[in-house]
Amino acid sequence: MSEAEEPSTAKAPFDNPEGDIILQSADGVNFHVFKLILSLVSDVFKSMFTLPQDTKQSDVSSVPIIPLAENSTILESLLLLFYPASNPTFETFEDAKAVLVAARKYDIGVAVNSARDLVFTRFLETKPLELYALSCLFGWKQHAQMAATRTLQFNLKDPGRFSSGFTGMKDITAFDYIKLLAYHNDCGIAAQAVGESLTWLTPTLENKNMCMWRCTRMGRSEAICNCVATRKILFANLGALLITSWFGEYLDSSGKELYARPCESTIWSVHGRVANNCAITKAIACAFCRVNVADHMELFRTMYAAQVQKELANVRPLDSPSNSKHT
Repeated sequence: MSEAEEPSTAKAPFDNPEGDIILQSADGVNFHVFKLILSLVSDVFKSMFTLPQDTKQSDVSSVPIIPLAENSTILESLLLLFYPASNPTFETFEDAKAVLVAARKYDIGVAVNSARDLVFTRFLETKPLELYALSCLFGWKQHAQMAATRTLQFNLKDPGRFSSGFTGMKDITAFDYIKLLAYHNDCGIAAQAVGESLTWLTPTLENKNMCMWRCTRMGRSEAICNCVATRKILFANLGALLITSWFGEYLDSSGKELYARPCESTIWSVHGRVANNCAITKAIACAFCRVNVADHMELFRTMYAAQVQKELANVRPLDSPSNSKHT
């Protein structure tokens, strides 16, 4: 703010004229606050108030003004995290990150914890990569794992993923980055393996009578089913069963996609729906399969997704994120 510009007053609750200190943002907004509140949550502010300061004086009172480097958006959000008022609303991830950095700068632990929870609630679904980097930056082990798990919905094996949109790359070490890729790859292998053997299926009557293996099982004739059997696959505890070509193609297609995006939601994604519809389209050419293929595939995909989720839960989690560059 230039000297010619008049400072403005922040909105409530930071417009209280009874405040005994004014924090002035970099863009010229005065926040009327109380030393006691700031001193209780921040040793940095406590020291700032007890040591001689090169402060300005308010024109309307003797209340000292302390200029800060943060803009008014960041400063307001920071103060709302611990001030007796409602929590801030982060419009962008960049604003949330800036508030966290400011909270750490002023050593406001309660603000860091509050902002961390708010930013994960707000951005976990849309920016898990950035949240993983942020967790590494702040040394949050559990939150790094939470963010890494959410990244499974993305194809991190695509080199373009990090060149377009992953702004957090500069905040993490190569070690953190390699750990994320290794975890993603382990999950991809585990997810893909679910469709390579169906030993996890329970041998219920309903499962055994699904058309994808019932057509060619037990020597059924071509007069009943026109589907071609391509290979055998282990089924529950019944050994190897022949599966139809259209179902084999579905397992191959979904398996490749699960390796790239190892998440149970991948089965219900656009690609998953395309693979499912392609299988059904080919199956209805058979008079025997067409009767139940849609219902049987829906049932199988439900069990398929549940098993993928189960296998992913058994993958070794991330180690503690590296924080050596920030200590």
